Amino acid sequence: MSRVYHKCHFCGGTVSERKITVDYRWGEKLVTVIKNVPTGVCEACGEQYFKAEIVKAMERVAGSKKKPKEVLKIPVRELRVA
Repeated sequence: MSRVYHKCHFCGGTVSERKITVDYRWGEKLVTVIKNVPTGVCEACGEQYFKAEIVKAMERVAGSKKKPKEVLKIPVRELRVA
């Protein structure tokens, strides 16, 4: 089902729906990768727009206790600048 999006808020470009991979973060502890997320993407500048129902679905998936499809090992680094 294709959703309708307004013009890009930043550049006025056309926004069309694509399926993307999202690195979903909630606070300091929860990081999960969600694939095939329907997202409005500006064809000119690349700005991404999520419909409310999609954000709610991502929250449910991210907080799910079901076994994930895949587990990634992610290095954590810290930037130290003087």
